[in-house]
Formats: sequence, structure tokens, C-alpha cells
Amino acid sequence: MASRRDSKIVKLTFTGEQAVPPVQVFSILKSKGVVVPGEVDALQALQGRNTYDLRFTSDVTRQKGVTLLSGVEGLTVTPYERSVWVTVIHVGLEVRQELVATVLGRFGAVKAIKMCSYAQAPGVFNGHRQVRIDLKQDIPSFLFIAGHKAHVRYPGQPRTCFRCGETGHEAKGCPNKKCGRCLRLGHDTSACPSEVVCSLCGKEGHVFRACPSSYVFMTKSGGQAKAPSSGAPTAPEEAPRKEGETGGIHSPHLLHPPP
Repeated sequence: MASRRDSKIVKLTFTGEQAVPPVQVFSILKSKGVVVPGEVDALQALQGRNTYDLRFTSDVTRQKGVTLLSGVEGLTVTPYERSVWVTVIHVGLEVRQELVATVLGRFGAVKAIKMCSYAQAPGVFNGHRQVRIDLKQDIPSFLFIAGHKAHVRYPGQPRTCFRCGETGHEAKGCPNKKCGRCLRLGHDTSACPSEVVCSLCGKEGHVFRACPSSYVFMTKSGGQAKAPSSGAPTAPEEAPRKEGETGGIHSPHLLHPPP
């Protein structure tokens, strides 16, 4: 499958030498029972010959459309994956992979996680984490992970303010106050009327160092960690790559994984 977060989009690839213009694509869709417009709201020509992105109005109409178009001669229909690689930087080396997965698990199902290394020195990690996740909601441009203000990047991510986490402005022009205690907008920490909110699991009543998922908590409790209170899934850590192997992000300056 190709990689894209919007599960309502499929890629149409027409074989053969003859050009297939949009009007012909619409004709094929209608002849197979796809309602245009109605069940389809976008058709975009891609780079390359006779290749399009087709967006349906819902996952239900996409499933129906893929079934109807599967038997068209000379046409390949490729659904896009729902998951994306999320890159997380500025997280301390001491922060365990499971903690990163727990935080990102609030935004979707975590499928895999790995730490990246330098191209110039394979096997020497640069601290960047890559997390494969089925997104249920967009992730802000930064998150607090075990006390670190981590920057988060992935393809198609809406840009948010590094101060308050809202869209539509940047930190230098931010009009909002954000509390470091309850993580809500509208007041600062000194005037907070609410319970403290854990930046790790997102639950009220404890800070991240007292979170059942934190390394400090596990150490004090003799290694007997409770299940994460958020119920977020975790992913196994990928084994370190051997010298000469490739994969993931190697450059410390590269923020997005290769397609």
C-alpha cells in the first residue's frame, strides 16, 4: 500500500499508452455504479502518466468504490495506509521507548517504534525516535514527554503554536496563556484551580514522575509497573541495526522519514 493518513483516498493507476483524461475517469466511475458527485468529492492528477488520487466522501463509500472498480480492465486501485511515521526529537536518551509510545498512544494506535542513528556512524543513536501510528487525531507540534519538550513531525501535520498548541499563529505572536500544571489554556500555573495533569498518560492527580508508566515509579516500586492508565498501546523496540544496515532516519537534521 502507498502511505497516506486519509483512509478515504485511493490511488488509481491506468495501464496502457493512451492517455486517460479526468472526463474518462468520471465516465468509468459512473458506469460501475459510483455516484459522482455524491460518493466522490475529489480527483487529483498525480505526477506520472495516468495516475490519480480519488477521494471518497466516507470510508463506507470508499469500500464500496474499491469493490466496484476492482474488475475494471487496465485499472489498478491502491488503497492508502492509515498509519504514518511520526518523528520525535529532543527526547532524552534515558527516556524509554515504552514511555514515548504511551504518550503518542493518546493520539492513535502505536504499531512500531525505533531510535534513529547517524549515517556517518551506523549504530550510534542520535536520540530521534520514529513511531508508526494509526492516527485518530492530529498531534501538536510539541509534546511534553517525561519532562522534555519534544518536537513532533509527520507528513500532513497541521502546524501548531509551540507555546499553546493551537493552530493559526506562532509562538512569538501567541495570545494565549497555557498552564504547566493542568495543561489547559486560559491561565498560568500560579493561578491554576485544577488538579495537576500527567504529561505522560494525560490523567489527573499525579505528575509524570509518579505515573505508573514512568521509569522512576517502576524503580521505586521494585520494577513492578502498573498498566498505563491511559490504556494506550505500546510497541516493541526495534533491535539496533548492525553496522552498514539502513532504514529509518539517519541524519540528525532530517525530520521526516522517507516514503
